[in-house]
Amino acid sequence: MLKLTVLVDNNTLIDKYLTAEPGLSFWIESDGRKILFDTGYSDVFIKNAQVLGINLNDIDVAVLSHGHNDHTWGLNHLVQYFDRTMKSDMPEMIAHPGAFERKR
Repeated sequence: MLKLTVLVDNNTLIDKYLTAEPGLSFWIESDGRKILFDTGYSDVFIKNAQVLGINLNDIDVAVLSHGHNDHTWGLNHLVQYFDRTMKSDMPEMIAHPGAFERKR
């Protein structure tokens, strides 16, 4: 079974009091694995995960689909979150081969 939760996109569900931004981040649960797919543009995905009761310290795999800043700029916030919460084991990281190349 696959469960997909939108942590960030450019829309918001008013009754959940989530924040939107021009970025993308999904929380995926499948076959007992927890996957963070993209990190959005800022730390909004972290704040929305907290509202939704999702513990980002449970991440098994972090995936970056490509290198645009609306999909990757939250990565630094994720590392800071791990530091603040004292996460000892870092998740596996999967990224498009060009994700960290300079953008024009």
